[in-house]
Amino acid sequence: MGFIMTLEKISIEVPAVVLTADINRLTNQLWKLIPMRENEEKWQSQLESVLIEIAGLHTLFEIGEEYLILLSKLEGLRKVDVEFPIYRKTVFECISLLREIYHG
Repeated sequence: MGFIMTLEKISIEVPAVVLTADINRLTNQLWKLIPMRENEEKWQSQLESVLIEIAGLHTLFEIGEEYLILLSKLEGLRKVDVEFPIYRKTVFECISLLREIYHG
């Protein structure tokens, strides 16, 4: 069954399997950012969606400073026009941070 995380803002328990599935889904959404930008698709909309969800997770679970770093990096990608290699490296860092937050 796994462990259960309790939401801080509302009084419900979330089974670990549900949280794991959501983190995996968000990780896949982050991965999509790389080919979307490379192929000149609407990556900004994808980034906005991911940013909103991750900010929401932080609000619900009140998880430490790693979330602030993750949100800062994603917001930076949204606001600053960086070259593709830096963009790709930052997305990889965000994926690592998201996994670290969950597994840490």
